[in-house]
Amino acid sequence: MSWKRTSTGRRSASGRPLPRAAARLFPAPGASNDPLSRWIAPALLIGMVAGLGAVALFGLLHLCTGLLLEHVAGFRPYLTSAEGGPRDLVPSERPWAVPLVAAGGALLATAFAVWLAPEARGHGTDAAIAAAHHDPTGMRGRVTVVKLVASALTIGSGGSGGTEGPAAQISAAFGSVIARRTGMSREQARTALVIGLASGVGAIFQAPLGGALLGAELLYRKDMDVRVLPKALLAACAGWLVFGAVYGFAPVLGRHTADGPGFGAGDFVLIAVTGVLCGLAGRLYTTTFYAVHLRAEARVRSVPARIAAPVAGALLVGVLGLLVPGVLGTGYGLMEALTDRDLVAGLPVLLLLAIPLAKIAGTALTVGSGGSGGIFGPCMVVGAGTGALAWRLGEALHLPSAGPLPYVVVGMAACLGPVANAPLGVLVMATEMVADASLLGPGMLAVLCASAVTGRTTLYRSQLESRKDDETPENRPGTTPFLDLERDLDLERERDLERDLDLHLGLDPARNPATAAAPSPTPTPSSSLSPSPSPSSDEEPRPSPDPRPGPAVPPMAQPSPSAPACASD
Repeated sequence: MSWKRTSTGRRSASGRPLPRAAARLFPAPGASNDPLSRWIAPALLIGMVAGLGAVALFGLLHLCTGLLLEHVAGFRPYLTSAEGGPRDLVPSERPWAVPLVAAGGALLATAFAVWLAPEARGHGTDAAIAAAHHDPTGMRGRVTVVKLVASALTIGSGGSGGTEGPAAQISAAFGSVIARRTGMSREQARTALVIGLASGVGAIFQAPLGGALLGAELLYRKDMDVRVLPKALLAACAGWLVFGAVYGFAPVLGRHTADGPGFGAGDFVLIAVTGVLCGLAGRLYTTTFYAVHLRAEARVRSVPARIAAPVAGALLVGVLGLLVPGVLGTGYGLMEALTDRDLVAGLPVLLLLAIPLAKIAGTALTVGSGGSGGIFGPCMVVGAGTGALAWRLGEALHLPSAGPLPYVVVGMAACLGPVANAPLGVLVMATEMVADASLLGPGMLAVLCASAVTGRTTLYRSQLESRKDDETPENRPGTTPFLDLERDLDLERERDLERDLDLHLGLDPARNPATAAAPSPTPTPSSSLSPSPSPSSDEEPRPSPDPRPGPAVPPMAQPSPSAPACASD
């Protein structure tokens, strides 16, 4: 089929055909194997918008944290190198105000989300995965703004959540809008949504390669879609460039020099133990989150209750954040602080044990109750705390020769990668966050040990088992009763057209395998659209075709009134 014919048939969501110049920049509609050249323009566009969304989220979150948590509540959390570097842990100037500020932020954020876009509640990444599988063109554009504001208010006021969930949902929603406006097919729209998700996460973590790999892995539990990887790399690089142009290209957790003589035999034994501990922590994190989330979804039905539940959770998180560092906000600054040997060596063992447990409880109360934030980043904080604890215990036994940095990084990857079913993408992302590729080997050992413990535990319940499950009828476009009826009407119209054509050519419909094998259609509302070809009782019967063998020669006669002139578009 020529491109001229294709471009004239491509229509946007408004029903108007796209201009020829614009249509050539997007994948051909309905094409199953688009060349990469057709995806350069949409991938770069989606990636740049994802980068702008990450810039807006980072800036607004920094503004809300400084205004609400620091200025009003007098609490100074740890900061990453991108935010100005870690701070010394000091008590709050107004501890009574911390829970109130957290509850006030949750109240404003949840009311705003429930009013404008209820789907913006929760952690966002799971919603984007579900949309990719079932309705890739159905995400609304307003989700980008609502998710941005709600997440910045929730996390900036002290709620425990991550920035990757909002970034993923914001960029995925834009990919869905682009697909809908340009008339992409379902498979193409799914690709646009996935590369939006990948570029958003890669931009906010300054990890383009890890974000692209995450986009290929995150949709399935036991599979990955390598077809989207080249497009995801283009989009992730574009998002990384836009975000870095505003906030710089330094790694999120800073660059660190080697602390110690290097790896020894004791280090690899302790890294394997760290992987097992992080696997257990990942299972506990997932179980706790869904225990709170599913109970809240089952019992919280009315609109006032949907607003009250996150507010009550934020009050508890505010109290918990006064007792344990790293609970309030993202906790990314604490991850960087735990890479310092002197700081970790000076912390009590009980406090190091309390850090991952408190972060698990804080995230479950914040996001599991309906607050807006991610659960990807907090799981990395849990892994970092578990890795620092393992290093501290090994230091007492004189096992490690390196500092806590490798254990913090491999702990991040081993805690999140197996439960997110994205071990490769998370491992690469963790090493990109510290700009140290030498940790890939120890990280692989830790991730393998953690995977043996986590089993089938999954952090994202919208993930399918493999790509074969995408081909099942319930995951095709006809997943709703309306679409099922539309599909049945289309099939009936095709049968009616074939039957009319057979009668017009003087053929016996019973000899046509296409019409003979199909059962007679049941009466449906489509009868008014496609009249039955059978003649009425007062019409004369048609002569039977020539029974002699060989192809029948149709008579030169006028077409039957019941036969349409042409098929509907």
